[in-house]
Amino acid sequence: MNIIPHHFFQTALSVSVLAAFSVSAAAQDEVASAQEHDLTTVHVQGKRRDLNAEQLLGGRETLYDEDDLLSSDLKRRRSVSLGQTLEQISGVQNNSFGTNNGLPQIRSLSGPRVYISENGLAVSDIASISGNLPTAVNPFLADKITVRKSSAAVLYGGSAVGGAVDVHTNLITDTLPDKPIAGKLEVSGGYNTPTLEVFRLDGKAGNFAWHLDGSNSKISEYKIPGNSKAAVCHDADSLFNPQTGGVDSTLAQSCQVNVRSESVLNRAYFPYVHGRYLESDGEAWLKQWLDDGYIDSVQDIYKKTRYYGYADNPLYRAGETHEKSYQLTGIEDISPNPKGKLTNSHAHNQSVSAGVSYIADKGHLGVGVSRHLFDYGVPGFAYLASNTRQDLAPINIQADQTRWIAEGLYRPAVSWLENVKVQSAYTDTDNAEYLGDHFANSLNSSTRQVRLELNHRPASFWRGTLGIDARRRHINGKGNDRFIPDSDTHEHAVFAVERLKWKQLEGELGWRFGKVRHQTDLTGYTIGRGLNEGYIHDMKDRRYTLHSGQAALTWQPWQPLRLNTRYSRSERAPEVNEIFASNRHFAILTNEQGDPRLSPEQAATWEFGGDVDWHNHRFHAAYYQTKFNNYLYLGHTGIVRDNMPVKEWRQSGTKINGLELEWKYLWQNSRLGDWETRIFADLVKNSPISQPQSADPTDAEAWKQYLRYKHDGAYMPNMPTSRYGVGLNWQKNQWQAALSLTRYQAQKRLGRNINPEISFGGYNVWDFYLSRSHKLSQNSSAEYFLDARNLGNAEIRPHNAILKHLAPQPGRNIRIGARLTF
Repeated sequence: MNIIPHHFFQTALSVSVLAAFSVSAAAQDEVASAQEHDLTTVHVQGKRRDLNAEQLLGGRETLYDEDDLLSSDLKRRRSVSLGQTLEQISGVQNNSFGTNNGLPQIRSLSGPRVYISENGLAVSDIASISGNLPTAVNPFLADKITVRKSSAAVLYGGSAVGGAVDVHTNLITDTLPDKPIAGKLEVSGGYNTPTLEVFRLDGKAGNFAWHLDGSNSKISEYKIPGNSKAAVCHDADSLFNPQTGGVDSTLAQSCQVNVRSESVLNRAYFPYVHGRYLESDGEAWLKQWLDDGYIDSVQDIYKKTRYYGYADNPLYRAGETHEKSYQLTGIEDISPNPKGKLTNSHAHNQSVSAGVSYIADKGHLGVGVSRHLFDYGVPGFAYLASNTRQDLAPINIQADQTRWIAEGLYRPAVSWLENVKVQSAYTDTDNAEYLGDHFANSLNSSTRQVRLELNHRPASFWRGTLGIDARRRHINGKGNDRFIPDSDTHEHAVFAVERLKWKQLEGELGWRFGKVRHQTDLTGYTIGRGLNEGYIHDMKDRRYTLHSGQAALTWQPWQPLRLNTRYSRSERAPEVNEIFASNRHFAILTNEQGDPRLSPEQAATWEFGGDVDWHNHRFHAAYYQTKFNNYLYLGHTGIVRDNMPVKEWRQSGTKINGLELEWKYLWQNSRLGDWETRIFADLVKNSPISQPQSADPTDAEAWKQYLRYKHDGAYMPNMPTSRYGVGLNWQKNQWQAALSLTRYQAQKRLGRNINPEISFGGYNVWDFYLSRSHKLSQNSSAEYFLDARNLGNAEIRPHNAILKHLAPQPGRNIRIGARLTF
């Protein structure tokens, strides 16, 4: 798997350092020359940013990798996964799958409902099907990351029904750099954090601009403040009912423990007992009868009805309701539960990218290629349920992705047509899942995508885009433990977004029409027992027609005040796992059953918000409500097969509503520096629209709604918790510092996993960042930084994390490093 050798990074870093010193020396020569000659007049010509579809859709928030206090959020927040990088944005949380990967969860939605792209084109979406698989974007190499917290389906289709995240890099540039060669170099490491090496080079030769970057990140394991498993995993009251002898099997499976118990006869329950037992040698008599086989157990000498030879039981107590009582004899860990470290949390990730562009007056044309390698552990174990091996084994991932992209933009000499932009990508991804060192299965994909935009400006008050979006994806797998068969997906759509402005009003209209087709090939695939074995043979070809639209209006009655409202109606076709899955999915420790009969889900969203920017105060508020028709969710059946709960993909009406608040204040002082304070809060609720207390089993629809409420609860399981936080940023001369405290509330809105969910309580997260930069020469600088996370060493088990019972987030971690810019 390790196709990018370590010496490549050593060589690249050496070249970067040599280039830095070369540029520095050249700059010093230029300064000396300028001192000997009169300076000539320099003409600076600005370039207007090309219009594109992404600019037209409102409701976005962007993190930048810059040095300015107000634009350096990305530099301070970057982390090993995209979810961790963005989790401090109000309304966005990290949907983690262990410590090594995590997806952004926007307003409780993630996976196939949040579109993740790099430079506008979708990255491999297999991680949305199986959350333990990697998302091949690198926050440490991003120039900026744009987040859309409302539906972006008109631009990107149903996979953006819950929002979109775009990671922008300079792989294909549209402008010539200022210098023949420039770059960045970063090296970091420390306590409980990966060692990291990152480099980036940008240059030009004539009308050609080129780009090269790479990264290497490695950690052997993460340290945690307590045990790997949550305390509830060994709590007798939570796991065991002594009255009935029942075990919370869902909790036991999530914790990977065996609960052992024995029954004890409750003698006080019976009014009568054999009279012979009451005599002085009764115990000896009882033992003899058991040994001789006259009776099978002690219970045989106790009766509820008086028979010949029976007498009143002196131990009898009226009102006893249980014939037996049960006592716990032990809770046994099936998988390891170490203290102070997280088992199977190793990771080694690498990437390299290169691109070149031809820049002309009328546009640009460029190509690029990137390569990502992933090798990491998932803190969960598969046991007694695998066709690959029959013992306890950790789940490990080895994955690689190669991606080719091309981009062209042409500015015709037409007044109303600003530019024509074409993008295309071919992405080839291999994802292998291992149980220990034994290959279990693979989930591989190859995707082709083409996107065309006609970006126009018919008048000064009118901007818009017309576009075509097409994608074809092939998924194939190997191994006896595959949970979905091979499939082909075809998508194509046309879309339009128009933005108009008149005085204090600004309006936005968008529309998209598309078709999606999923086909499956069952050759070589073993269909598991469950719902799908009755349908998948006859429903291998599924087709969907989708319509999405949105409208927004912004009113600015006063210069510092902006009020806005937004409505969208979006549709999403079921993903291939939601209709074709039919086996054990080890990543989520679930027997996953799809249903080809499922229909597209429809989401209608209203959002109301406002912004105030007055005297260095910035205040933002937003309230939103989304009603889903045919919301797709993975529901419990109450069945356990091969030590895994059986869950089925189902549909039902669902309502999501929430609130986001944020206030910032900038205080500038020539002596003390610039200070920015931040206070934020967010909450979200995700619940079934229908919550019947009972239903008629002969009414299929009513019974389905009742089962959802009974098995999954009044709220969706694993829902993000409410939070609030404060932050303080400071900058003076070469110094920058940032301190933040975020309070994650204990989840009060609990769903069910057959049995009620358990809240893991609330926790506080302290983060601190400090950096100092200085000039090395006119064109180069160095920055030294300290990045500390979870300073309070809190035990962090987010309620929305799938593996929260087995794996907390890392404890206190401190990263120290240096950046060189030239």
